Amino acid sequence: MPKVLVVFGSSSDEPVYKEIIKGLKKEGIETELRISSAHRTPDELEEIIKTDSNLIIAGAGLSAALPGVVASKTIKPVIGVPCQGSYQGLDALLSIMQMPSGIPVLSVGINQTEIAVKNAIKLLKPQVSINIISEIPNEAVRKAEAIFEEFDIQIKKSESIEKDSINIEFVSLDEDIPEKDALVIYCPILLKDDDKAEAALNVLKHSAHGLWVGLNNGKNAALAAIEILNINNKYTFKLEQYRENLKNKVKESDKAIKGEE
Repeated sequence: MPKVLVVFGSSSDEPVYKEIIKGLKKEGIETELRISSAHRTPDELEEIIKTDSNLIIAGAGLSAALPGVVASKTIKPVIGVPCQGSYQGLDALLSIMQMPSGIPVLSVGINQTEIAVKNAIKLLKPQVSINIISEIPNEAVRKAEAIFEEFDIQIKKSESIEKDSINIEFVSLDEDIPEKDALVIYCPILLKDDDKAEAALNVLKHSAHGLWVGLNNGKNAALAAIEILNINNKYTFKLEQYRENLKNKVKESDKAIKGEE
């Protein structure tokens, strides 16, 4: 039986995580609920993440660091749930979506408990194929394709959603994005000239359904899809090696700045 770890940053988020637990249990999915803070209890959080779950749903408000910290310590899929606070929850939404390249979190919209549960159910079903949807080639698509090539994973390309695939759809935020009855990872594309603070309001508008990664972050969309495929542990070694390489690059940069050989 699949198991989902649900971890939130504060008991004040109870109205959000209570609905997630209720929805998962209704589907017969085993759950474990924990409260832990990325800032106040980081050591305890690291132990909590070691659970035998297949998927982690993590939520927080304000700076909302919790889902990202969880994702940095696991190669299991992480669904991030931003909780509404100031700025209508926009700060939390962007904190969860805009993860550094290489450490993906699949964000839902603000307080979107039903969407988190729906996608958790889809994600836990056996997945075998990747489908990329993009109207025009762009750098984000190329980076996604490069990741799949590195992991030796064959992908499909089409103009429409495939219900039995993990779909990665590259979308513009200035157009309507209808909800689909499928597992969809949305990667928003923003042209350089349009990259202004006001554009963040479009993220707020469109994230009412689906799973989201950060702007132009095709790499994280691809890695998140591979983490979903890896529920059967087929890509564990390659994912761990990829993370190790990321870590080593940071260490090498640190050595260089300190003038070490």
